[in-house]
Amino acid sequence: MELGSEYDLDLNKLNISSNNLFHYLESYNCQFFDSGRSALRHIPFNQNKAVLLPEFICESVSNCFSSQNIIFYNITEDLQIDLDDLKRKITPQVATLYICHYFGAVQSAQILSYLRRMADECGIMIIEDTTQSFFSINHITGDYMIASIRKWLPIPLGGVLYTKKTQDLPALDHIKTSSDNTRSYGMILKNLFLKNELDCNAKYRQIFTECEEKLDTSDEILQISDFSRFLISCIDIPELIAARRSNYHFLTLELQKIGLQPVCALAENDCPLVFPLRVKNRDSFRSYLMEHKIYCAVHWPFDHFRPEFRPMAQKNAETLISLPIDQRYQKNDMTYLRDIIFQYGGELLF
Repeated sequence: MELGSEYDLDLNKLNISSNNLFHYLESYNCQFFDSGRSALRHIPFNQNKAVLLPEFICESVSNCFSSQNIIFYNITEDLQIDLDDLKRKITPQVATLYICHYFGAVQSAQILSYLRRMADECGIMIIEDTTQSFFSINHITGDYMIASIRKWLPIPLGGVLYTKKTQDLPALDHIKTSSDNTRSYGMILKNLFLKNELDCNAKYRQIFTECEEKLDTSDEILQISDFSRFLISCIDIPELIAARRSNYHFLTLELQKIGLQPVCALAENDCPLVFPLRVKNRDSFRSYLMEHKIYCAVHWPFDHFRPEFRPMAQKNAETLISLPIDQRYQKNDMTYLRDIIFQYGGELLF
């Protein structure tokens, strides 16, 4: 048994679904890209004025903006926007506000309503990052919404830029379509490895590493590949949401028995990305899980950019761990994950 890490791909299980992502987004004006960062770079934001970014953010996002224009605002312990801090940082020099929802939980309605009014009054563009809340959002706040959808779906490439139907998106005339499906080869090899049909563990991991390095060093904006677009059409979104909610609910009830709670609370209709925990001795705990073939992401390794303005980003980089609860897994998988955590001999609670 293996939990977490990259998705695998079973070509024998592909069937077109009428409840796919294109249907899910049919009420929006959408463009699909090879990544979330391509979607972000395609937005016509003012590059000569300041942008307000949450302190807790992936380096791949902050790299899309000029470092000299970035102003960080604070995030609370439960990953809500520190509105008082943000208010102090809104000046005539700010042209863009970037907001983010974390791990499936959505920022409070009161905060979002205030930010929308403030942006309209001050002429500020809101970019709303829904990568981690993609299947929780039922009311958009931003002028533009972006999401990296390969975090949710077994596809080699995928990002989306979307707006309300009444708002136009920048033209795609000059944007090439990606022809790079290299990650899919790794996904197929991983599937064969998991089914014990091929001893290719080292090879598919090498492919994933090389693909991630290539993505990190590229600044080209590309549309999504035709193969990724086809794979999207084969994924049933209601099934995905139901599986994630069920796994999250099971783990929530079980882990509270030993005092572990997710970092942020989900509303009833939210859909979790992962199960986020802050734990003591995080790196030791993560290594222990890896020994039992449970591979957990860290959101996010600290990039050491302006650390004096980012206390919560540093804390999360040292203590957060993201347990896998996605649609690949069923109750027996979550039971295994629970049992391994219960058997851990180290201290987890602060």
